[in-house]
Amino acid sequence: MTHGLALTNLILQVLLIATAGVAFWLARRRRLKRHCLVMRIAIGVQIILIGALMAPSLSAYVSNWSGWSRFTTEIIIHHALGVIVVLLFIFFNLVMTGVVKYRGRLRSFMWTALVLWLASLGMGLHLYWYIWR
Repeated sequence: MTHGLALTNLILQVLLIATAGVAFWLARRRRLKRHCLVMRIAIGVQIILIGALMAPSLSAYVSNWSGWSRFTTEIIIHHALGVIVVLLFIFFNLVMTGVVKYRGRLRSFMWTALVLWLASLGMGLHLYWYIWR
């Protein structure tokens, strides 16, 4: 990935987190349909970015594997957190659309998804700084 693409991706990631903040504000005001719509759009964009930019970059790095390091560990953890976040949001949508039956409340899972997303973003910022400094 070029420096320009990495920076564009980083900016888009920050905008997606800001979008999640708007979705949180909507949820607090009980505008749940709009909250769900905003989050579906945000996660849709996230999935596109993962497929178009991040997965090819990870694949290129793994194909030139040079053994375990702190950097490699951070990349793997960053990747795993991102995958977990996407899977959680897919689960939320399946529950909200009635495809999957779940009797409990989703709020704690949604908070977990947000925390994991923020952790992944923080690691992504660190990786960007490490690679492009």
